[in-house]
Amino acid sequence: MRIVLTVAALLLLASPLLADDWPQWLGPKRDGVWRESGIVEKLPAGGPKVVWRVPIGAGYTGPAVARGRVYVMDRHASKPKDPATAKGTLPGNERVLCLDAKTGKEIWKHEY
Repeated sequence: MRIVLTVAALLLLASPLLADDWPQWLGPKRDGVWRESGIVEKLPAGGPKVVWRVPIGAGYTGPAVARGRVYVMDRHASKPKDPATAKGTLPGNERVLCLDAKTGKEIWKHEY
């Protein structure tokens, strides 16, 4: 999952000043169509240059990129206090992270 998010972030951040924001699932018009010109047709043999890395937990969403920020959701599991958990809840926290697109530095996070 981390590799997928890293590659997705790198592809989306390859030319942040020239590209449209990708603020939601399937892009600005929710149709999965990339309307930019000058997009890389083939990745270099060694893969794209890694600009930055940020450790994130397990997750089920892709990054959203808007106005120079990258938004990612993840989940950090913790060990259950009681193996027989009631109410079907899983121990741990989910987070929404807002990262600076140029540096990967955390701008804010919300845990729940």
